[in-house]
Amino acid sequence: MSPILLALIVSVAINLFVFIFAYRLQTDKLTDITYACTFALLALFFWWRGMEKYSLFKVALLTMVVIWAIRLGMYLLRRVMLKGKDHRFDAFRHIFVRYLRFWMLQATSIWVIALPYIVGLSATAEEVSMVEQSPLLYIGITIWAVGFLIETIADAQKFKFRMNKVNDGKFMDKGLFSIVRFPNYTGEIFVWVGVFLTLIPILQGVEWATIISPLWIIFLLTSLSGVPFLERSNDKRYGHLPEFQAYRKNTKKMIPYLY
Repeated sequence: MSPILLALIVSVAINLFVFIFAYRLQTDKLTDITYACTFALLALFFWWRGMEKYSLFKVALLTMVVIWAIRLGMYLLRRVMLKGKDHRFDAFRHIFVRYLRFWMLQATSIWVIALPYIVGLSATAEEVSMVEQSPLLYIGITIWAVGFLIETIADAQKFKFRMNKVNDGKFMDKGLFSIVRFPNYTGEIFVWVGVFLTLIPILQGVEWATIISPLWIIFLLTSLSGVPFLERSNDKRYGHLPEFQAYRKNTKKMIPYLY
């Protein structure tokens, strides 16, 4: 079976299985941790079944995905445990079809984002050699590392800010958030651009379609559920504050001086 098709089946199966418990328990505490864990499980599965398991390329690719997934999963789980629930699901958590649709969309989105490392971890010995001789491997790892660092610092800064009751009713404009309004999303995009760059040397024909991974994460965060959702939420909570209006006017969304 094609690794691409197999990855889709595995992603759907994992999310469908957890959905059953999430719906029965009417809980949001399994959603984000399942999202992160699915990435890690896919990476481990395709690393295990592939050739050249201990090559620099495959170990690096596996490490990048698993470290990112563990960090994000633990952060999101801790956050939802403290909040008790995720208000995004208040309107449809109890509606079987709508809640299932969300989980299936999540499974599909994971699959799309994971496509580059599925192809990379399924590479032949010859393809692994090609990647390891290319500077793009090291460029990709570097961009991933920068993105991972930005995302980790931004999440930690925002979490610490929110946990301090002194900041109740205030918006986050400290640390990396003083440079851009959504630095965690900037880091996330860098992570997946970095992963994609590592396997460019072996892409042929239809495999170039894996570029949909970084393009999808960019679209998702800038135009669908990331920035637009938070913009609406922030406007509702802080739009009446003159200092927030000034912050939004003078601070770019994700890239200083550009966007």
